[in-house]
Amino acid sequence: MTNILNSSRITVLVILLVVSGWVISGPEKEKDATERPLKQSEDAFTVGFMALTPEKKAHAVKVSAHVAANRSVNVVAEVSGKVTQLVALRGSAVKKGDLLLRIDERDLPERVKQAEAQLKRRQLETESTRNLFKRDLTNQSAVALAEADLAEAEAILTSIKLDLEATRIRAPFDGIFDQRFVEAGEYVSPGMELVRVIDNRTMLIKGVVSENNIYSVQQGANAFAIMPDGSRVNGSLQYVASSASTETRTYEVEMKVEDSKTALYDGQTATLSIPQGEVNAYLISPALLIITDTAGLGLKVLDKENRVSIVPVEIIEAGTNGIWISGPSPDQRLITVGQGFVEPGDIVNAVENAGLSPKQPTKQPAQKKESDEAAE
Repeated sequence: MTNILNSSRITVLVILLVVSGWVISGPEKEKDATERPLKQSEDAFTVGFMALTPEKKAHAVKVSAHVAANRSVNVVAEVSGKVTQLVALRGSAVKKGDLLLRIDERDLPERVKQAEAQLKRRQLETESTRNLFKRDLTNQSAVALAEADLAEAEAILTSIKLDLEATRIRAPFDGIFDQRFVEAGEYVSPGMELVRVIDNRTMLIKGVVSENNIYSVQQGANAFAIMPDGSRVNGSLQYVASSASTETRTYEVEMKVEDSKTALYDGQTATLSIPQGEVNAYLISPALLIITDTAGLGLKVLDKENRVSIVPVEIIEAGTNGIWISGPSPDQRLITVGQGFVEPGDIVNAVENAGLSPKQPTKQPAQKKESDEAAE
Protein backbone atom coordinates (compact mmCIF):
# COMPACT_ATOMS: atom_id res chain seq x y z
CA MET A 1 0.00 0.00 0.00
CA THR A 2 2.75 2.35 0.89
CA ASN A 3 4.45 1.69 -2.41
CA ILE A 4 1.25 2.47 -4.31
CA LEU A 5 0.84 5.84 -2.51
CA ASN A 6 4.43 6.82 -3.16
CA SER A 7 4.03 5.91 -6.79
CA SER A 8 0.89 8.12 -7.08
CA ARG A 9 2.66 11.07 -5.51
CA ILE A 10 5.56 10.68 -7.89
CA THR A 11 3.16 10.58 -10.84
CA VAL A 12 1.41 13.81 -9.73
CA LEU A 13 4.73 15.57 -9.26
CA VAL A 14 5.87 14.53 -12.73
CA ILE A 15 2.65 15.82 -14.28
CA LEU A 16 3.03 19.15 -12.48
CA LEU A 17 6.60 19.48 -13.68
CA VAL A 18 5.62 18.72 -17.27
CA VAL A 19 2.77 21.21 -17.24
CA SER A 20 4.99 23.87 -15.66
CA GLY A 21 7.64 23.31 -18.28
CA TRP A 22 5.12 23.53 -21.12
CA VAL A 23 3.76 26.76 -19.78
CA ILE A 24 7.20 28.24 -19.40
CA SER A 25 8.46 27.08 -22.76
CA GLY A 26 5.18 27.67 -24.66
CA PRO A 27 4.12 30.84 -26.63
CA GLU A 28 3.68 34.08 -24.74
CA LYS A 29 0.20 34.51 -23.36
CA GLU A 30 -1.91 36.91 -25.39
CA LYS A 31 -2.75 40.11 -23.55
CA ASP A 32 -6.24 40.37 -22.21
CA ALA A 33 -8.56 42.34 -24.40
CA THR A 34 -9.42 44.68 -21.56
CA GLU A 35 -5.78 45.76 -21.31
CA ARG A 36 -5.66 47.02 -24.89
CA PRO A 37 -6.22 50.74 -25.22
CA LEU A 38 -9.35 51.63 -27.18
CA LYS A 39 -8.92 53.57 -30.38
CA GLN A 40 -10.32 57.11 -30.43
CA SER A 41 -12.80 56.20 -33.16
CA GLU A 42 -14.12 53.36 -30.99
CA ASP A 43 -14.67 55.69 -28.03
CA ALA A 44 -16.13 58.65 -29.99
CA PHE A 45 -19.73 59.72 -30.42
CA THR A 46 -21.24 59.02 -33.83
CA VAL A 47 -22.89 61.87 -35.74
CA GLY A 48 -24.52 62.13 -39.10
CA PHE A 49 -23.33 64.69 -41.62
CA MET A 50 -24.06 65.97 -45.09
CA ALA A 51 -21.58 67.33 -47.59
CA LEU A 52 -22.17 71.01 -48.27
CA THR A 53 -22.77 71.82 -51.92
CA PRO A 54 -22.34 75.53 -52.72
CA GLU A 55 -24.42 77.45 -55.22
CA LYS A 56 -23.84 81.00 -56.40
CA LYS A 57 -26.37 83.40 -54.95
CA ALA A 58 -26.66 87.16 -55.12
CA HIS A 59 -25.89 88.55 -51.68
CA ALA A 60 -26.98 91.87 -50.23
CA VAL A 61 -26.86 93.69 -46.92
CA LYS A 62 -30.52 94.00 -45.91
CA VAL A 63 -31.81 96.38 -43.28
CA SER A 64 -35.23 97.43 -42.05
CA ALA A 65 -35.94 100.94 -43.25
CA HIS A 66 -38.65 103.52 -43.83
CA VAL A 67 -39.55 106.12 -46.41
CA ALA A 68 -38.82 109.73 -45.58
CA ALA A 69 -39.28 112.92 -47.53
CA ASN A 70 -36.14 114.73 -48.56
CA ARG A 71 -37.38 117.73 -46.57
CA SER A 72 -40.15 118.11 -44.03
CA VAL A 73 -40.65 121.48 -42.33
CA ASN A 74 -43.06 122.55 -39.63
CA VAL A 75 -43.68 126.26 -40.21
CA VAL A 76 -44.02 128.17 -36.92
CA ALA A 77 -45.65 131.49 -36.09
CA GLU A 78 -43.41 134.56 -35.83
CA VAL A 79 -46.08 136.97 -34.58
CA SER A 80 -49.03 136.81 -32.23
CA GLY A 81 -52.62 136.93 -33.39
CA LYS A 82 -55.69 135.00 -34.43
CA VAL A 83 -55.85 132.81 -37.52
CA THR A 84 -58.18 134.70 -39.83
CA GLN A 85 -58.11 132.62 -43.02
CA LEU A 86 -57.30 129.08 -44.13
CA VAL A 87 -56.27 129.33 -47.75
CA ALA A 88 -54.81 125.99 -48.95
CA LEU A 89 -56.27 122.52 -48.45
CA ARG A 90 -54.32 119.82 -46.64
CA GLY A 91 -52.81 117.30 -49.03
CA SER A 92 -52.68 119.74 -51.93
CA ALA A 93 -49.58 120.37 -54.00
CA VAL A 94 -48.03 123.77 -53.40
CA LYS A 95 -45.31 125.88 -54.91
CA LYS A 96 -42.72 127.88 -53.02
CA GLY A 97 -44.36 131.10 -51.79
CA ASP A 98 -47.96 129.88 -52.06
CA LEU A 99 -50.20 131.30 -49.32
CA LEU A 100 -51.37 128.68 -46.82
CA LEU A 101 -53.11 130.69 -44.10
CA ARG A 102 -53.37 134.21 -42.68
CA ILE A 103 -52.94 135.63 -39.20
CA ASP A 104 -54.69 138.83 -38.09
CA GLU A 105 -52.67 141.81 -39.34
CA ARG A 106 -54.05 144.07 -36.59
CA ASP A 107 -52.61 147.60 -37.01
CA LEU A 108 -49.50 146.54 -38.90
CA PRO A 109 -50.54 148.12 -42.27
CA GLU A 110 -51.06 151.51 -40.56
CA ARG A 111 -47.75 151.17 -38.71
CA VAL A 112 -46.04 150.55 -42.01
CA LYS A 113 -47.45 153.81 -43.40
CA GLN A 114 -46.37 155.66 -40.26
CA ALA A 115 -42.86 154.22 -40.47
CA GLU A 116 -42.63 155.11 -44.15
CA ALA A 117 -43.57 158.72 -43.40
CA GLN A 118 -41.06 158.87 -40.55
CA LEU A 119 -38.39 157.50 -42.85
CA LYS A 120 -39.16 160.12 -45.50
CA ARG A 121 -38.84 162.87 -42.88
CA ARG A 122 -35.51 161.50 -41.69
CA GLN A 123 -34.27 161.38 -45.27
CA LEU A 124 -35.11 165.06 -45.81
CA GLU A 125 -33.50 166.06 -42.51
CA THR A 126 -30.35 164.16 -43.32
CA GLU A 127 -30.11 165.69 -46.79
CA SER A 128 -30.61 169.20 -45.35
CA THR A 129 -27.95 168.65 -42.68
CA ARG A 130 -25.47 167.46 -45.29
CA ASN A 131 -26.10 170.64 -47.38
CA LEU A 132 -25.53 172.83 -44.35
CA PHE A 133 -22.28 171.02 -43.62
CA LYS A 134 -21.11 171.64 -47.19
CA ARG A 135 -21.72 175.38 -46.64
CA ASP A 136 -19.90 175.27 -43.29
CA LEU A 137 -23.12 176.13 -41.46
CA THR A 138 -23.04 173.02 -39.24
CA ASN A 139 -20.52 170.54 -37.94
CA GLN A 140 -19.76 166.88 -38.63
CA SER A 141 -21.50 165.80 -35.43
CA ALA A 142 -24.87 167.08 -36.67
CA VAL A 143 -24.46 165.11 -39.87
CA ALA A 144 -23.66 161.92 -37.96
CA LEU A 145 -26.70 162.42 -35.71
CA ALA A 146 -28.99 162.91 -38.71
CA GLU A 147 -27.64 159.80 -40.41
CA ALA A 148 -28.17 157.76 -37.23
CA ASP A 149 -31.81 158.90 -37.04
CA LEU A 150 -32.22 157.94 -40.68
CA ALA A 151 -30.80 154.43 -40.10
CA GLU A 152 -33.13 153.95 -37.11
CA ALA A 153 -36.15 154.89 -39.19
CA GLU A 154 -35.12 152.42 -41.89
CA ALA A 155 -34.75 149.63 -39.30
CA ILE A 156 -38.17 150.35 -37.79
CA LEU A 157 -39.84 150.22 -41.20
CA THR A 158 -38.10 146.95 -42.07
CA SER A 159 -39.13 145.34 -38.76
CA ILE A 160 -42.80 146.30 -39.20
CA LYS A 161 -42.83 145.05 -42.79
CA LEU A 162 -41.38 141.70 -41.64
CA ASP A 163 -44.08 141.39 -38.99
CA LEU A 164 -46.73 142.15 -41.59
CA GLU A 165 -45.30 139.55 -43.95
CA ALA A 166 -45.17 137.02 -41.07
CA THR A 167 -48.96 137.16 -40.88
CA ARG A 168 -49.05 135.46 -44.27
CA ILE A 169 -47.92 131.86 -43.87
CA ARG A 170 -46.43 130.62 -47.14
CA ALA A 171 -44.94 127.38 -48.44
CA PRO A 172 -41.16 127.39 -47.93
CA PHE A 173 -40.58 125.17 -51.00
CA ASP A 174 -42.39 123.11 -53.62
CA GLY A 175 -44.11 120.07 -52.15
CA ILE A 176 -47.23 118.90 -50.35
CA PHE A 177 -49.23 120.88 -47.75
CA ASP A 178 -49.32 117.87 -45.41
CA GLN A 179 -50.64 119.01 -42.02
CA ARG A 180 -52.31 122.00 -40.41
CA PHE A 181 -52.04 122.27 -36.63
CA VAL A 182 -54.40 125.24 -36.06
CA GLU A 183 -57.94 126.22 -36.96
CA ALA A 184 -59.55 129.49 -38.00
CA GLY A 185 -60.09 131.78 -35.01
CA GLU A 186 -57.37 130.13 -32.94
CA TYR A 187 -54.91 132.45 -31.21
CA VAL A 188 -51.26 131.73 -31.94
CA SER A 189 -48.03 133.04 -30.50
CA PRO A 190 -44.42 133.09 -31.71
CA GLY A 191 -42.89 129.60 -31.90
CA MET A 192 -46.23 127.79 -32.23
CA GLU A 193 -46.34 125.20 -35.05
CA LEU A 194 -48.86 126.08 -37.75
CA VAL A 195 -48.45 123.84 -40.80
CA ARG A 196 -46.21 121.11 -42.18
CA VAL A 197 -44.91 121.08 -45.74
CA ILE A 198 -43.21 118.02 -47.22
CA ASP A 199 -40.87 118.02 -50.20
CA ASN A 200 -41.97 114.83 -51.93
CA ARG A 201 -40.18 115.45 -55.18
CA THR A 202 -37.20 113.51 -53.83
CA MET A 203 -37.83 110.65 -51.42
CA LEU A 204 -35.34 108.85 -49.20
CA ILE A 205 -35.17 105.33 -47.81
CA LYS A 206 -33.61 105.54 -44.35
CA GLY A 207 -32.29 102.69 -42.23
CA VAL A 208 -29.41 101.60 -40.01
CA VAL A 209 -26.69 98.98 -40.49
CA SER A 210 -24.80 97.11 -37.80
CA GLU A 211 -21.13 97.65 -37.09
CA ASN A 212 -20.46 94.26 -38.70
CA ASN A 213 -21.89 95.47 -42.02
CA ILE A 214 -20.60 99.04 -42.05
CA TYR A 215 -17.53 97.95 -44.03
CA SER A 216 -19.81 96.60 -46.77
CA VAL A 217 -21.62 99.87 -47.56
CA GLN A 218 -20.23 102.93 -49.25
CA GLN A 219 -21.65 106.29 -50.18
CA GLY A 220 -22.68 106.35 -53.84
CA ALA A 221 -23.22 102.57 -54.03
CA ASN A 222 -26.26 101.30 -55.94
CA ALA A 223 -29.12 100.00 -53.80
CA PHE A 224 -32.81 99.18 -53.97
CA ALA A 225 -35.77 98.90 -51.61
CA ILE A 226 -38.70 96.51 -51.52
CA MET A 227 -41.97 98.15 -50.50
CA PRO A 228 -44.81 96.50 -48.52
CA ASP A 229 -46.71 95.76 -51.75
CA GLY A 230 -43.68 94.00 -53.24
CA SER A 231 -42.75 96.81 -55.62
CA ARG A 232 -39.11 97.77 -56.03
CA VAL A 233 -37.57 101.22 -56.12
CA ASN A 234 -33.98 101.84 -57.18
CA GLY A 235 -31.52 104.41 -56.01
CA SER A 236 -28.07 105.05 -54.60
CA LEU A 237 -26.70 105.68 -51.13
CA GLN A 238 -26.36 109.40 -50.64
CA TYR A 239 -25.38 109.21 -46.98
CA VAL A 240 -23.50 106.76 -44.75
CA ALA A 241 -22.93 107.86 -41.16
CA SER A 242 -19.34 108.09 -39.97
CA SER A 243 -20.23 107.69 -36.29
CA ALA A 244 -22.46 105.14 -34.60
CA SER A 245 -25.47 105.77 -32.40
CA THR A 246 -24.38 105.70 -28.77
CA GLU A 247 -27.51 103.73 -27.81
CA THR A 248 -27.63 101.07 -30.55
CA ARG A 249 -24.08 101.11 -32.01
CA THR A 250 -25.60 101.23 -35.50
CA TYR A 251 -24.91 103.52 -38.46
CA GLU A 252 -27.50 105.51 -40.37
CA VAL A 253 -27.73 105.10 -44.14
CA GLU A 254 -29.93 106.88 -46.68
CA MET A 255 -30.82 105.86 -50.21
CA LYS A 256 -31.97 108.57 -52.60
CA VAL A 257 -34.80 107.27 -54.79
CA GLU A 258 -33.96 107.85 -58.42
CA ASP A 259 -37.20 106.73 -60.07
CA SER A 260 -40.70 108.10 -59.56
CA LYS A 261 -42.80 105.28 -61.02
CA THR A 262 -43.87 104.01 -57.60
CA ALA A 263 -45.89 106.28 -55.31
CA LEU A 264 -44.05 106.66 -52.01
CA TYR A 265 -45.41 108.07 -48.78
CA ASP A 266 -43.48 109.50 -45.88
CA GLY A 267 -43.29 106.94 -43.05
CA GLN A 268 -43.82 103.77 -45.14
CA THR A 269 -41.83 100.72 -44.09
CA ALA A 270 -39.38 99.17 -46.54
CA THR A 271 -36.53 96.69 -46.77
CA LEU A 272 -33.34 98.33 -47.98
CA SER A 273 -30.93 96.06 -49.88
CA ILE A 274 -27.34 96.95 -50.72
CA PRO A 275 -25.99 94.38 -53.24
CA GLN A 276 -22.65 92.75 -52.44
CA GLY A 277 -22.23 90.51 -55.50
CA GLU A 278 -22.41 86.70 -55.57
CA VAL A 279 -21.32 84.38 -52.76
CA ASN A 280 -21.23 80.64 -52.12
CA ALA A 281 -24.61 79.80 -50.61
CA TYR A 282 -25.92 76.60 -49.01
CA LEU A 283 -29.49 75.39 -48.57
CA ILE A 284 -30.06 74.01 -45.06
CA SER A 285 -32.83 73.44 -42.55
CA PRO A 286 -33.23 76.37 -40.14
CA ALA A 287 -33.35 73.84 -37.28
CA LEU A 288 -29.59 73.30 -37.69
CA LEU A 289 -28.75 76.90 -36.77
CA ILE A 290 -27.30 77.63 -33.34
CA ILE A 291 -26.58 80.81 -31.37
CA THR A 292 -22.86 81.50 -31.08
CA ASP A 293 -21.05 83.00 -28.10
CA THR A 294 -21.10 86.37 -29.86
CA ALA A 295 -24.91 86.25 -30.20
CA GLY A 296 -24.67 85.52 -33.91
CA LEU A 297 -25.79 82.52 -35.94
CA GLY A 298 -23.60 79.49 -36.58
CA LEU A 299 -23.44 75.85 -37.66
CA LYS A 300 -21.58 72.86 -36.25
CA VAL A 301 -19.31 71.37 -38.92
CA LEU A 302 -16.54 68.79 -39.21
CA ASP A 303 -13.00 69.29 -40.44
CA LYS A 304 -10.86 66.67 -42.18
CA GLU A 305 -9.98 65.08 -38.83
CA ASN A 306 -13.66 64.78 -37.85
CA ARG A 307 -13.18 67.48 -35.25
CA VAL A 308 -16.24 69.54 -34.38
CA SER A 309 -16.08 73.30 -34.89
CA ILE A 310 -18.52 76.17 -35.21
CA VAL A 311 -18.58 78.37 -38.28
CA PRO A 312 -20.47 81.70 -38.23
CA VAL A 313 -23.10 82.07 -40.93
CA GLU A 314 -25.35 84.73 -42.38
CA ILE A 315 -28.84 84.17 -43.74
CA ILE A 316 -29.10 85.23 -47.37
CA GLU A 317 -32.73 84.44 -48.07
CA ALA A 318 -35.55 82.07 -47.13
CA GLY A 319 -36.62 79.39 -49.59
CA THR A 320 -39.54 77.00 -49.79
CA ASN A 321 -37.36 74.05 -48.73
CA GLY A 322 -35.19 75.80 -46.17
CA ILE A 323 -32.92 78.81 -45.86
CA TRP A 324 -29.91 79.89 -47.88
CA ILE A 325 -26.87 80.77 -45.78
CA SER A 326 -23.28 81.84 -46.42
CA GLY A 327 -20.21 81.35 -44.27
CA PRO A 328 -18.99 77.73 -44.49
CA SER A 329 -16.33 76.64 -46.98
CA PRO A 330 -17.04 73.86 -49.51
CA ASP A 331 -14.67 71.39 -47.80
CA GLN A 332 -16.58 71.46 -44.53
CA ARG A 333 -19.24 68.90 -43.60
CA LEU A 334 -22.40 69.93 -41.82
CA ILE A 335 -23.48 67.88 -38.77
CA THR A 336 -27.13 66.98 -39.32
CA VAL A 337 -27.70 64.37 -36.58
CA GLY A 338 -26.40 64.51 -33.01
CA GLN A 339 -25.15 68.10 -33.07
CA GLY A 340 -26.68 68.73 -29.65
CA PHE A 341 -24.48 66.05 -28.08
CA VAL A 342 -21.06 67.27 -29.25
CA GLU A 343 -19.05 70.37 -28.49
CA PRO A 344 -16.37 72.27 -30.43
CA GLY A 345 -13.08 70.37 -30.28
CA ASP A 346 -14.67 66.90 -29.95
CA ILE A 347 -13.47 64.23 -32.38
CA VAL A 348 -16.39 62.11 -33.52
CA ASN A 349 -17.30 59.21 -35.75
CA ALA A 350 -18.90 60.68 -38.86
CA VAL A 351 -21.45 58.84 -40.97
CA GLU A 352 -22.70 60.45 -44.16
CA ASN A 353 -26.49 60.75 -44.49
CA ALA A 354 -26.92 58.69 -41.30
CA GLY A 355 -30.45 58.15 -40.13
CA LEU A 356 -29.44 58.09 -36.48
CA SER A 357 -31.48 59.51 -33.68
CA PRO A 358 -29.58 62.03 -31.52
CA LYS A 359 -30.51 59.92 -28.50
CA GLN A 360 -29.20 56.62 -29.90
CA PRO A 361 -26.11 55.40 -27.96
CA THR A 362 -23.14 54.76 -30.17
CA LYS A 363 -20.52 53.97 -27.52
CA GLN A 364 -20.25 50.19 -26.94
CA PRO A 365 -19.60 48.92 -23.36
CA ALA A 366 -16.19 47.36 -22.69
CA GLN A 367 -17.70 44.02 -21.64
CA LYS A 368 -19.48 43.69 -24.97
CA LYS A 369 -16.17 44.35 -26.76
CA GLU A 370 -14.46 41.61 -24.76
CA SER A 371 -17.18 39.03 -25.54
CA ASP A 372 -17.06 39.90 -29.23
CA GLU A 373 -13.27 39.49 -29.32
CA ALA A 374 -13.47 36.20 -27.39
CA ALA A 375 -16.01 34.90 -29.90
CA GLU A 376 -13.61 35.78 -32.70
